[in-house]
Amino acid sequence: MTHPILDYSAEDHLGDRLQTYESFEAQQAPEKQTHKVDVAIVGAGPGGLVCAATLAAAGLSVLIVEDGRFWPRHSFKRKQSWAAKHLMQEQATRVMQGNAFIPLASGRGVGGGTLVNSAICFRAPDAVLDEWVDRWGLAHFGSERRDRIFSEVEEVIGVAPTPAALAGENARVAQRGFMQLGLDHAYMPRNAPGCVGCGTCQTGCPTGGKATADITWLPRALRFDTRLFADTRCERLTLNAQGRITGLIAHTRHPETRQVRVEHTIEAGRTLLAAGAVNTPILLLNQGLANSSAQVGLNLHVHPTVGVIAKFEEPIRLWSGATQGYYAYHPDDPEILLETFSASPDVFLSQAARAGVDLSAEFLREFRTMAACGLLIRDSSTGQVSPGKDQRAKVRYMLERDDQKKLTAGLHTLVEMFFEAGSRRVMPMVRESRFFESVNAAKDHVRIHHTPGDLSLYASHPMGTCRIGDDPERCVARPQDGRTYDHEGLYIVDSSLFPSALGANPQVTIMAQALALSRAIAAG
Repeated sequence: MTHPILDYSAEDHLGDRLQTYESFEAQQAPEKQTHKVDVAIVGAGPGGLVCAATLAAAGLSVLIVEDGRFWPRHSFKRKQSWAAKHLMQEQATRVMQGNAFIPLASGRGVGGGTLVNSAICFRAPDAVLDEWVDRWGLAHFGSERRDRIFSEVEEVIGVAPTPAALAGENARVAQRGFMQLGLDHAYMPRNAPGCVGCGTCQTGCPTGGKATADITWLPRALRFDTRLFADTRCERLTLNAQGRITGLIAHTRHPETRQVRVEHTIEAGRTLLAAGAVNTPILLLNQGLANSSAQVGLNLHVHPTVGVIAKFEEPIRLWSGATQGYYAYHPDDPEILLETFSASPDVFLSQAARAGVDLSAEFLREFRTMAACGLLIRDSSTGQVSPGKDQRAKVRYMLERDDQKKLTAGLHTLVEMFFEAGSRRVMPMVRESRFFESVNAAKDHVRIHHTPGDLSLYASHPMGTCRIGDDPERCVARPQDGRTYDHEGLYIVDSSLFPSALGANPQVTIMAQALALSRAIAAG
């Protein structure tokens, strides 16, 4: 039975309102096309699709261009290699360089990061939103408005606690350990009303049970005057002599060979950038736009993560159950969030190999008895995004000492949790690690191996590279509606706007921000 929140009707528009390289080719479309719309949107992730739905419902004509592909239901393959090639930015090879090499994950395609996230739906912490309101002037997140706008988003995408029956044994292990430690803990809030607990969110939901942006917000947009061109990359923005942004030039390309099939000239009254906190600043930097503050590409924040694995006597089957079904808050630091993670064997083993784990026959044989939990932190470290070679991003990031301390503290808590849950052998994911048989031995190893190069780090959720705020000398976009200070007609509506780090999985906050800003744009 289909859940009412999950709407697969977008694919019914293929060849009409929803075009791809294949549909343009089948229609023998002209090689050059001109379009005139009220709103052009670059990027079909959570920010872009929320804005499309909102603006189209307000009576505006909308055209979205998305460099990635559109994937009809049941298109996804449960293989990490396939997902890396088709669903991830730079085929999952994007790495931040600094005092450590840290992989940086970002999704790609119609749906953006929602295609490959674990459906986690935290609201932004009140302390962070209070900072954004008081320090940066973001009135749309004021205490009297935030609950209403978050609730509206949560209703559209079907946020609910992970059912215990779907959470899996890995979540139950964490529940037991967190309870023994007396932590604030619960089943993970997720937007996966059709979840069957297959544990492969990161390779695209194979059943269509996750309420991704392409099956929630996109169908709402397509009910009105909205078109979407997938496989279509924004090459540059256009502007007039007065500096007003007038639209963009985009190319529809073959998804494999990148051969150009159609060149689009899109004339728009308003142009919205929703390409993410890496691609949006690169698009601006390539043309020297919206950067009188010299802040475009700076102030990069991410969520650095690291994990712990543990062996139990009983089967855990890490690959079975909701991908991330349980969480807890650190007892001493609200900027450390503890989250279980499940993974299919190929995903887990590739990550373990990158961490230097000895994948011996014994390890493989005992894999079914292993549990895993990770942590993310709200970073105070910052980085920078700039254009690199061959249309790749150059990302610099220095993990500062305070954040190293947070990661160490989180690892210590996870070690304690697993021993309290009944494990007798626990491995923190740091250099030269192994399975330790006591809390003290494991924690001592973390104390010794705590530098950025020692930690098996991974990062996601880039944000902050086109800061929004009421000071044009420190910010790129104004808080009323996300319009850039430098150019009329140009708006930013993605996570690059976040004025500081979030400290929780961001999709709900991205959507709430886009909803507020797009309503202001429509009203303006």
